This record gives sequence, C-alpha cells and structure tokens, in this order.
Amino acid sequence: MNAGRLGQAILILIHLAISHKRKTVIRIAKRKILVTAALPYANGPLHLGHIRSTYLPADIYTRFQELFGNDVVYICASDEHGTPIVAAAEKAKKKPGEFAKGFHDKDEKEFKQLGFRMDIFHRTSSPENRELTQKFFENAKKAGVIYTKDVEQAYCEKDRRFLPDRFVVGTCPYCKSEKQYSDYCDGCGKALASGEILNPKCLVCGTTPVTKTTKHYFFKLSTLSEKLAGWLKGNPKLQKEVVNYVMDWIDKGLNDWDISRDLDWGVPIPREKSLVFYVWFDAPICYVSSTKAWADKHGKKWEDYWKSKDAERVHFIGKDIIYHHFLFWPAMLTVAGENFQLPTAIPTRGYLNLEARKFSKSKNWFVSLEDFLKEFPPDYLRYYETAITPYSVVDADFVWKDFQQKINNELVANVGNFVNRTLVLIKKLNEGKVPRGKIEAKLEDAIRKAKEEIGKDAEGFEFRNGLEKVLALSSEFNKHLSEKEPWKEKDKVKCDECLYSATRGLTAIAVLLWPYLPFTSERIFEMLGIDRKQIRWENVEKELLKPGTQIGEVKPLFEKVTDEKIKAQEAKLVR
Repeated sequence: MNAGRLGQAILILIHLAISHKRKTVIRIAKRKILVTAALPYANGPLHLGHIRSTYLPADIYTRFQELFGNDVVYICASDEHGTPIVAAAEKAKKKPGEFAKGFHDKDEKEFKQLGFRMDIFHRTSSPENRELTQKFFENAKKAGVIYTKDVEQAYCEKDRRFLPDRFVVGTCPYCKSEKQYSDYCDGCGKALASGEILNPKCLVCGTTPVTKTTKHYFFKLSTLSEKLAGWLKGNPKLQKEVVNYVMDWIDKGLNDWDISRDLDWGVPIPREKSLVFYVWFDAPICYVSSTKAWADKHGKKWEDYWKSKDAERVHFIGKDIIYHHFLFWPAMLTVAGENFQLPTAIPTRGYLNLEARKFSKSKNWFVSLEDFLKEFPPDYLRYYETAITPYSVVDADFVWKDFQQKINNELVANVGNFVNRTLVLIKKLNEGKVPRGKIEAKLEDAIRKAKEEIGKDAEGFEFRNGLEKVLALSSEFNKHLSEKEPWKEKDKVKCDECLYSATRGLTAIAVLLWPYLPFTSERIFEMLGIDRKQIRWENVEKELLKPGTQIGEVKPLFEKVTDEKIKAQEAKLVR
C-alpha cells in the first residue's frame, strides 16, 4: 500500500473511531429509564419509615439521571384496593373509593413537600388500571397459566360474608408469629396460601370463622420457576443478597397463586359477579397503567418504556414486598406477551425502626411525615435518612439524638459552614464580588474525582456513599480556607485566588447536592444569582460564577436542631 492510500486508510479508521465514539456517547446520554416506587397503601398516614426505603432513594436516583441528561420518568400511585381499605372504610363509615381518595391526596401533598419529582402520582382505581389489569388476565389465560378451583374460604357467620385474606388474622404456620394476616407473614416474609393460617379470627368481630366452598382463580406460579431462576441468576443488577433469598424460595418450591378475592371493591374479574382481583395482581400493573396515563398526557408512547429492550425499568421497594416484586411481578410480565420486558433492577432496602422499636400508631410509637414537616425542613429528613441507609436490606434506626447530632455536626458544621464563610469572606474582602483567580490544581482534581465517584455511586444505588463524598469535598474546601486564612493575607492576588477556588467548590457542591438536598442546592444557587437551569452534571467542574459577579444577600443555610426540640419530640413517644 502506498503512502497516500495508507494515509487515507488511517483517516477513515480515525473517522470511524470518532463516529463510533460519538454514537456511544449519544446512547449513554439518552438512556431511557423508568423509575417506580412501591405504591403507598391508602389506608393511613405516611410515616418516616415509608420514606427511607422507597420514595427517597427513588427520588435521589431520578434526580441523578436527570442531571446526567437521561430520559427518566418517575412513576408512582396510591394502592387503593384490598381488604384493609374495605375494613378501614367500613370503620370510618365511608365508601372505599372515598376513603382511599383522602389518603391519596394527603400522600401526594406530602410527597411534594419533600421535593419528590414524581411525574405522575396515579391510582390503582383508575380506568387505565382496570382496563390493563383485565387485559393482563386475559393474556395470562391464553398463556395457559390461569385455572379455577374450589377452595375452602373463611366465612363469618356473624357478619354473613366471605372473609378475604386481610379480614382474617392468626398465627403464621412457618415462624409462629401471631396477629398475622392470612395471606402474608410480616415476621418471616412468607406468602401464605388460603387456609394455611393457624387460629384464624375475623378481623371485624373477632369470632372464629367457619369454612365454605367458593370458586377462585389461580396463577400457575409453580410452572415458571425455571424461567424466574434464570432471570434472577442472569441479571447482574439485582442485589445478590436478595437473589439468594428468593432462590431459596424457588428451591423449596413455589405455590400457585390465588389471584381472586370475594369482595365488591377492586378490579372485577371478567365474567364474574362477586370476585375481584387480589390487590397484588392489579397493584404492580399500575406501574404500567400510570406510565400510560402519563404518556397519553404528554404525547409519548408508554410502550417505549415497557416493551423496549433498550429501556431500563427500576423498581424501588422495601424488603417486605420482595416476594411480590421478584416472583409475582416478573412472572406476570413473562406471560403477558406483547414484548413486555422484565425489571432491570429492583433496589431493595430494609425497615426503619424508631428508637429501636417498630413503628406502631396504635402504641403511639410513631412519627408521621406530616408531624415531622411541621417541625423541621424537608432536607433535614432527606439528609438523615440517606446518611443512615446503605444499599442493603439491613434495618436502620431513627434516633432523635442521632438525628440532631448528624444535622448539627455534619450538615450545619460542614456544608453550612463552608457556604456561609465563603460568601461572608467575599462580602468582606472583595466588596461582595467574585474575585479573579485560578483554581488550585489539587482542588480542581478533588472536584473531578468527587464527580466521578459520586456518579458511579448513583448508578450503583449507593446513595449514602455518594452523600459522604459530597461532605468530604466540602471538608476539603473548608480545610483550604482554614489553611490559607485569606482574612490575614496581605497579598491581594493570593487572597483572590483562595476565594476564587472556594467559589468553584461552592458551585460544584451545590450541583452535587441537588439529588440529595434539592431545597438546599437551589437556595445556594439563588444566593449566588445563578439560574437553576445551570444545575447540570457537566457544570460540576465548570466556572459558573464569573469574576466580578455580585453575590446576593447571604443568609444561613441551616439552623441547628436544639436540645429543646429533641426533648419535645422524645416526649411525644409513649415508652
């Protein structure tokens, strides 16, 4: 090959390499991601434990993906069917739909107060969910995994009605935990078949029910064991600790799943007069129907998120519903046909206890979200719950004194101190204007490294680790100010360079904080006079504050949590 042709070949290879690289960048920048959070049950107020395992991690992940420039949609809805809703509505002398609507509206309001960027907060009682649930059922029938059989169902002679699962309480036959619902044991996490519960009692009147025969519909979960095991073992994004847990269930043998209930509130089973679908059949389908409702409103195709192999589906859940999301839901998607894709990841976290005890409203061992937000800023809860929540199914403990310590000694003393002292020094030493200078190399490298590692943590659902790195970066810049002591520096150039470097750290930290503490991040941008639209991932390392920019009014970002406030909260708990 002559020199001319060799040169031409090299140019072509370079062009192809660049083109390939560009295509790769475009693909990464435009990932299509559907984020869901487990549906809150509309029969009572949200408490701090609900937020920690599911809705906050889902929001943090969504915000990171938005920062990265990806096409991300955050879906949620209220779970409004099932026997607990019926029982609670009867007690409140309301119709189930009216009762559920009240908590739906309350939950939606409180989610907004916490800054959750849900694109839609839908309802399982919606027309879309009714239609899709019945369609899933018909497709499952065509796939041959639905059958009927007569079952012995609890029947309350006093109330003259069949008693679905949540109307019957008793003792778990596996772990012997008492006061468990007849379909699921909260003690060992085992799904229970009809009739398995020991010492059954009617939830309403407390009498022992008799048994009568009724026709129910069943889903052949047992026939899908091999496919489910293959998906679990072949998906590297699923938590290994959870996969091992679920594989143990599969190895022991899966029971077929009773998907019908003798109720008049719920999604009706086609061609049946007195049967509705079990709540755990229609609830996950609401992930799809909510996506459809959102897509229809915004002129998009919901199928792009559920039927495309290029899209990602990420379900955030608590460990109490592992069985339903790692077995029931993928099994339903497997037989749904129409190219439905299985979940990409199911980040699962443990319970949150309160001062070493389980949350219990009846025992007054309870902190509602509403009560917390009356006393403290939403970012305080976002910070503390992220700080105590690893990417694991291990439980955590909300302790009021620990909450105070972390807010005061970490958030206030670190981030709050750095932001305030930087801006106050600029006001005092440079007439409130950003000085000219060049960022120190080691600080520039610290920003770059933090950005890279925090981004990796976000993709791996390691949000606590990422938050710790934001604080470490803030500590680095606090140390920089303490060592340089610009207030003592007589050399104007050195003083300006010190403060200029601090402003670069300030804007970097403000962007990196946004997924975790959005209200704090946006307040920093407001004080700096920077448009919130500049909160973008590519701006972490950029100069967002030009020399000569006038700093706005400086106000403390945070207030310390006082001993008096903590004592008042502790006094509300009945020990």
